[in-house]
Amino acid sequence: MLFFWLLRGVFVQAWARWLLALIMVAIGVMLAVSIHTVNHSALAYFGQALDTVNGQTSAQLLPPLGEMDERQIDVWNQRKRQLGVQTISPVLVIQTDQLTILGLDVFNAALVSSSLMPQAMNSKDDLFQERSLFLSAPALKALGVAVGETVSLKYGGLQVALTVKGELPGVPSQVLGVMDIGSAQWVFNRLGVVSRLDLRLEDWQTVDGLRASLDRMPDKLELVTTKDRERRMSSLSRAYRVNLSVLAMVALLTGGFLVSTAVNLSIIRQRSELALLGTLGASEPWLRRFVLSQGGLIGLLGGLLGVLMGLVLAAVLMQFMGGDLGGNYFSKSAPPLEVDLWVMVFFVVCALLLGLISSFLPLFQINWHRPMAVLRGEPGEHLVLKPNTLKWSGLALGLSLALLFLPSFDELPWAGYGSIALLLCAGLLALPWLLAKLWGVFSNWVEAYRVYPVVRLALWRLAQAPSAATPLITGTVAALSLSVAMMIMVSSFRNSVSNWLITVLPADVYTMGSTPTEQPGFSATVQVLIESLPQVQRVETSRIRALRLTHERPEVALIAKPVDLENPARSLALIAQVENPPLKEEKRVRVFGSEAMGDLYGWRAGHEAFIPLTTGVQQKVWVAGIFRDYGRQHGSVVIPIDAYEQLTGDHTRTHISVWLTEGADPTPTIQAIQSQLPEIAHLKWVTATDIRALSLKIFDRSFAMTYVLEGVALLVAVFSVAAGVTGQLIVRRREFAVLAHLGLSRSQSWALVSLEIGMLLMVAIFWSSLLGSLIGQILIQKINPASFHWTMETHMAYGQWAVVCLVMMGVGIGVSLWAARQGLDPKRLAQSLRAEG
Repeated sequence: MLFFWLLRGVFVQAWARWLLALIMVAIGVMLAVSIHTVNHSALAYFGQALDTVNGQTSAQLLPPLGEMDERQIDVWNQRKRQLGVQTISPVLVIQTDQLTILGLDVFNAALVSSSLMPQAMNSKDDLFQERSLFLSAPALKALGVAVGETVSLKYGGLQVALTVKGELPGVPSQVLGVMDIGSAQWVFNRLGVVSRLDLRLEDWQTVDGLRASLDRMPDKLELVTTKDRERRMSSLSRAYRVNLSVLAMVALLTGGFLVSTAVNLSIIRQRSELALLGTLGASEPWLRRFVLSQGGLIGLLGGLLGVLMGLVLAAVLMQFMGGDLGGNYFSKSAPPLEVDLWVMVFFVVCALLLGLISSFLPLFQINWHRPMAVLRGEPGEHLVLKPNTLKWSGLALGLSLALLFLPSFDELPWAGYGSIALLLCAGLLALPWLLAKLWGVFSNWVEAYRVYPVVRLALWRLAQAPSAATPLITGTVAALSLSVAMMIMVSSFRNSVSNWLITVLPADVYTMGSTPTEQPGFSATVQVLIESLPQVQRVETSRIRALRLTHERPEVALIAKPVDLENPARSLALIAQVENPPLKEEKRVRVFGSEAMGDLYGWRAGHEAFIPLTTGVQQKVWVAGIFRDYGRQHGSVVIPIDAYEQLTGDHTRTHISVWLTEGADPTPTIQAIQSQLPEIAHLKWVTATDIRALSLKIFDRSFAMTYVLEGVALLVAVFSVAAGVTGQLIVRRREFAVLAHLGLSRSQSWALVSLEIGMLLMVAIFWSSLLGSLIGQILIQKINPASFHWTMETHMAYGQWAVVCLVMMGVGIGVSLWAARQGLDPKRLAQSLRAEG
């Protein structure tokens, strides 16, 4: 009863301070919960959509470039007994402007993917009519049509009218359409091709056994299973999710500094009460539990509140930012909320542990073995302290450097994250030593020169009590260091992307289409027709396709375009190049790989590689260079267009680049192209300037959550300063009483506090900037290359850094001055001193 009565009194006495600490913890948990929930919901939703589109088949055979000759169906039907396959169902995937349509062989699909089977409303003959379309219930709603009505869809340059003949009862939640595969090939001009082969295995066959059998075949397709699809879907945004989650946990940890400050302030206020309880017989474990309970309770309540706030925020974020939080990995539709209960429990436990750990250090503020000494007025702090944390700082720094040399684990830079945490710990542990040395030097300086007395007093006080000054700026150093690091990383990234766009966008006007797998090609003859138009100086056409290299990773982009092999840097942001190939490589096809190709597939400039440009054949190529590609995280390959045509027989194009004459207006030129070439009217035309602006806008949107987390960290830092100043004023009330008795005025007392905090914040800004710069280099050189497979040049955001530092100085001094005005009344302090005397 006594325990809980005292605990209640602690929270009632200073409810505002405890509420603030609770809110800070809740904010950290809220961000972590919302980030996890949004991405978990998105992955579950889009994984379900992927399973629906794939018919929930256990295995599929896919061609490397997304399409295969339908004559291959007979070849694989002859092999199915040998492979242990019972049924093979060919599928043609058509991505129109409004929905995905699957062309199915209805008889085989009934055995392999029954959930995709259409239900005809009138006659079964409707299944095989030329323009019969069967829609899921969500598709009927999305298109605003009913069974029996006609829907018009765009596919490339085609405008196709189809009649809705029935529904898809096995597809309850996805926007999807199904047609007979022959009809789909005819109306969408895809005769002779299919997209994949869905498989139903024999009872004795397994996926691993089938994969082993395929490996023994000279020509093979890529085998993809349900687990492979889930792994590839998760890997699309995994690095982005992990980075955001780490930042959210950082926000939670910085909130721990505020909890620690609040507990410390509570102990300062309760020093006499706790000492009295110890004198009356309270055991040391009882007193420790009482202190730990304060932080633990705040952590627990903050965790529970943070979970509730995080789920609400997740729902809001999915509506406004999508399931990828601005990362542009999924479609813009808002998935339903999926709550992972065990992860929510994990975050609550983390908050509880954070509260307990935050309460551990303040336990040393009381001499538990000598409670009578506290009652007799033992000093609240030790003025002269020889900091002994420097050796631990050196150890943390050494471990941080060692971790930088460790490789990534599971394609994520966990060692890099550990290095950042240890470097931050090293910086915080070195603070007492830094303050002791720094203020000692300043004190010697003021002795040699005539300095304003209040300044001398402030410097002397800081030099004599580095242990008291350190807690005031610990949270500020931690929060500001991470903010500076993120500022440097984001600024470097944005500046590098801007420079990269200048290199890769040399033309004036470009076409923008859908993703490579969704966009059919058009004839290459349009290039000649566009070049004949006035105000057009030069035209280049290219072909972009999705290339599947392995079942374990997402597809890479195969870009077939004109490349000047003598000077490829004109159109590629090269970072490594081999100008003169060996004699044996002169006749081999030269290609260029992005940085991701080097990290994920081991490509190196000057080495050979293999790419499957045709079904069942691995084409040996020579890597002439490695280039930077910020637009394709999972890899891209550039191949000269003539070599691509020779190897694949594909002479179509998907993208156009146009150079205009000097001073030409792009708008009438684009209108002329669209009017004279209706086969490419579906393409969207944009200027290079618009692409750069749009790309940077997407970039800023992708880092919106990063900016939010920076703001939360700085908010925690400001409140930790305010709470720390309040605690220090309580401890130093005798000191200020003596100064008031000696004639120090109220304004001079305020000036003294402001000078101390201002000088401490200057040190905090200096030390934070140094730590942040080092952490920023780890982010640039270690974290980003390992997470996203691209490099960048360092760019310091001096303007943003100066604004943040000035705001921190102003707000920090402002809150300290406010705390001084609330707690320093010289007359009352002098009366208190005389009364105690």
